Amino acid sequence: MEYKPTFTKEEIDELVEWFNTHKYEQAVDLGNGISTANLTETLKPMIRIAQTKYDNRTFSGQIHVLFQIRDTLIRQGKVLD
Repeated sequence: MEYKPTFTKEEIDELVEWFNTHKYEQAVDLGNGISTANLTETLKPMIRIAQTKYDNRTFSGQIHVLFQIRDTLIRQGKVLD
């Protein structure tokens, strides 16, 4: 997804639903020094922020990373179901 300064509740709900309904590998490297070895723990606070701050420009970068994580998991074939 292209960077956006704000998101809609519907976009965030769809993203959260995707993470809740798919299984994926726990480690992901997004490049540019962004990686995690435990997505379950990484996603918990990020999703909470996305669900409450989706229309706040201050958090748009962090929310954008959630979309990057999903897209990278799909692109790298790390979705397990």
